[in-house]
Amino acid sequence: MDGLNMTFLKHFIFTTLTFFSFSIVSSMPKPDAIEPQFDENDDPTYYITYGEGDRKDPATDKPLNLIQIYCQDKAVDFVSDEELEKCRADDSLVEMKYGWMDFATYKGWRAYHAECHVCHGPDAMGSTYAPSLMESVQNGLDYIDFFTVIANGRYEADGAQAGNVMPAFGENTNVEPHINDIYRYVRARAEGKIRRGVRLPKLPKFKE
Repeated sequence: MDGLNMTFLKHFIFTTLTFFSFSIVSSMPKPDAIEPQFDENDDPTYYITYGEGDRKDPATDKPLNLIQIYCQDKAVDFVSDEELEKCRADDSLVEMKYGWMDFATYKGWRAYHAECHVCHGPDAMGSTYAPSLMESVQNGLDYIDFFTVIANGRYEADGAQAGNVMPAFGENTNVEPHINDIYRYVRARAEGKIRRGVRLPKLPKFKE
């Protein structure tokens, strides 16, 4: 086969595969966008819905992503080593939960891992340099304090350890507009709705 025909064949194969891939993606059903959520105290919260152990919600036929693993009815992040060993030995104690979440929480996940994880660790688990935001929320850090610390910082005069101050991000345009959404993500982690290391799907934006 001469060079011209080989070039044509490669172009034909590439075009066909591109069209086929685009057709599959375009035909895949997407979940409806969910309006940003607030709880009874008007604090930002999340919307997460689970399917029943399959990669599609049987009610809507929409694709689902694995976002949590339960061991003996508890999120796997929060079980003891002893409980985890029992689950490894008995599959009947394990439940895979697939689901979707609102776009605001997804944005919080993106913003956290773009701006916060360098100090506070992946998955809001903390590091040797900064505390776990997940544990802080579990231990009672509310939205007002969460927002205040991010916006104004936390310095030694505020109780921060020497050398481990929290800078103010109130004028950082990559952080301040997304504090609500970052809180949604951290709260979902703290309440065991999103597992560690999860790769979240890209969700449709909510339009005002």
